[in-house]
Amino acid sequence: MKKGIFSAFKNKQMTIEVLKSIAVGLASNSIDFLLTAVFLYAYGHDYYDGFLGVFTGATVTEYHPPNSIYITATVIGFVSAVLVNYLLSSIFVFKYGNVGKTKLGFIKFIIFSAIGLGITSLGSWIGYDLIGGNIWIVKVIVQFIVFIYNFVTRRLFIYNVNLIRDDENTINL
Repeated sequence: MKKGIFSAFKNKQMTIEVLKSIAVGLASNSIDFLLTAVFLYAYGHDYYDGFLGVFTGATVTEYHPPNSIYITATVIGFVSAVLVNYLLSSIFVFKYGNVGKTKLGFIKFIIFSAIGLGITSLGSWIGYDLIGGNIWIVKVIVQFIVFIYNFVTRRLFIYNVNLIRDDENTINL
């Protein structure tokens, strides 16, 4: 029998983890967006028509933040969001969250997050600099892609109880 993309959602635990992961992702993304906006505003406050201008694009004069500022703002927001995401994923999202609460689990989380940061930075650069897209639309699209990557890698490689115990109950990391 063929398995479709949604066959995993027949598993109640997987569905709960996806929904919780979405909630944690929204909280993390809120932190990411806010810190990105704060950094962009701090650097270019003379150009924006108030703090909300960072989100709406309302500027006093024509202004596009330099790529280095946009990428730096993205990295600051992303790193802060990763730390919050790690804590919430370990406590709230995954059934076997304690599996990731080890030194090795944290290291793997950071490594996979660094790859996610690379995807985020590359996607932001392509979307904003090369294509010339809106900063926030690019950010939403890139974060959706990174959300899928994060959930799959965390579920399979960090919060997977099978990585801890094999048939003889020995550590198999």
